[in-house]
Amino acid sequence: MQRLSWLTIAAVFCVLTGTPVLLHADNTQSDDRFALKGLQQTRAIFDVRLADLDKLLFNLGLIKETYEGISSQKVKPSMIVTLRGPAVRLFTRDQAPDELKELLGDLKQKGIRIEICSVATRVFKVDNRQLLPDVTLVGNVLTSQIAMQNKGYALITLN
Repeated sequence: MQRLSWLTIAAVFCVLTGTPVLLHADNTQSDDRFALKGLQQTRAIFDVRLADLDKLLFNLGLIKETYEGISSQKVKPSMIVTLRGPAVRLFTRDQAPDELKELLGDLKQKGIRIEICSVATRVFKVDNRQLLPDVTLVGNVLTSQIAMQNKGYALITLN
């Protein structure tokens, strides 16, 4: 006679008593169903001040992955990336590496708005005529952050 596994015993118990038993869930497949339950759309505005290129690329890649993850779960993400601080130096034609240009193009293609702060470009002496075409120059990204939070966007700070 073969040994009965605990799973078989639990199943027989459930059938005989009508009592539900919680079985160990398979945690190899991740999703965000709990967080996204009931949502048709999400709104986020990212405050990006990273001047280190590797960290900047990592975090912009994370924003892209977040967008794709939300989209794949049948929720429409609306995202804005705001660039300020010394990071603005990296978004010019002569400073931006190809990897950054490609990533910005991917984000823009997904409908993610990428704003760069004219206060920061002034303070860090960036020629606005040299900015990459995938970024939108705004007066002050802090104004954008304030306004979008008042419109229901969650503020996510990446440092």
